[in-house]
Amino acid sequence: MFSAKRWLLLLLLLVGLGGGGYFFLHNTQIFAQEGAGNTAVDAAAEGSALSAISIQPVSAAFDEVSASGHIALVNQLVVAPEVSGKVQAISVEVGDEVIAGDLLLTLDTVELERALKRAELTVEAQRNALAQLTEAASAAELAVAQANLAEAEQNLADVQAGPSDAEIAAARSSVASAWAKYNELQAGPSQAELTQLSADRKKAEIALAEAQRAYDKVAWRNDVGMTSEAAALQDATIDNEKAQAAYEVSVAAANNSEVQSAISSAQSAQAQLDDLLNSPTAAAIAQAEAQVADAQAALADLQQGPTATELRSTEISLEQALVDLEEAHANLAAAKIYAPAAGTVLAINTGIGERLSAGTAIATLADTTELELTIDVAELDVPQVAIGQPVLVEIDALTGKTLQGEVTAIAPSSDSTSGVIYYPVTIRLTDDELANVR
Repeated sequence: MFSAKRWLLLLLLLVGLGGGGYFFLHNTQIFAQEGAGNTAVDAAAEGSALSAISIQPVSAAFDEVSASGHIALVNQLVVAPEVSGKVQAISVEVGDEVIAGDLLLTLDTVELERALKRAELTVEAQRNALAQLTEAASAAELAVAQANLAEAEQNLADVQAGPSDAEIAAARSSVASAWAKYNELQAGPSQAELTQLSADRKKAEIALAEAQRAYDKVAWRNDVGMTSEAAALQDATIDNEKAQAAYEVSVAAANNSEVQSAISSAQSAQAQLDDLLNSPTAAAIAQAEAQVADAQAALADLQQGPTATELRSTEISLEQALVDLEEAHANLAAAKIYAPAAGTVLAINTGIGERLSAGTAIATLADTTELELTIDVAELDVPQVAIGQPVLVEIDALTGKTLQGEVTAIAPSSDSTSGVIYYPVTIRLTDDELANVR
């Protein structure tokens, strides 16, 4: 893991030396403060090489400027998945060196494969819909549409003609019958009906008594149940019960449920008769005409084929399905996450089995040979500093080693500490050997 250290630097600005503008940064190693460079950027900046230079003789005139700063990575690259999913495998560890295209992490693909299958089925369905739309109607389909139109036209004619005399007569008969049944329930049986029912009941009682006497004469026999007398007694018993029930039903008053049912039937029959007498209504004619129009349109669609609008709409649906299919393929491919550039793995922010959302940071990469330091230059010295100006940096921890650098940025606004006004100046280390600088 790269760690940045804070240094107290002496900035020696060489002036009046044939126009040469070099900084000499000397590390006094007065103090060090550990810190991690965790700033994420989108791309690594390219360093520019500095030609070999010579430091001017000590006798040359120069001004000394004190400044503080820290060494840090130029760029860090945060890696995030483009799709959501559960972590299936991690292929690198912190500290590994990777190149662009190396596999970092793999997500579970079960859900992504299902989404791809659904997208494929949608494309197939839309292709079938387009094929059906552009296919000419068959003779059978035309025949059905023509028959539907003929039926709708006949229905319209019937509605416009109104009911026939026979239909009205049948409806009147139904009304009369329904009200007659209601009146019978209300009035009960006539005297003649009661006399007949009473006679039937008496006759059944006599027949039962005679059958019983005949049966009693043979009741001593072991096979009495198989005799004709037993059969006759059973028939007489049933006939008597039927006669008794018929008489009791006829003399009993009609219950409320029967009366209400009879009234409902009569009213329904009357409503049907009224509808026939008042037909055809404007609403019925309009409905029949609408059915004819629908049948005509259906036949015309079959005969003429789809309109340009219908065809384009179906084509758009297919195109949308194809885009969704392409996206499903891309999402499945995105389940494997690769290093976007060469560098060192600084951090792994997930684990096996963890469910990630798209855009969640999972790893941090950086080129540890791309370093920079930011120093605080006093306000009076800033005018003598320019972007692109070469710099020599000496670090006491690397005895006898002088590093090359270049001014890459000068803050447009100042800061102040304890009343001292300074400007942050960024210097990029361009030396070829930075392996020991951390």
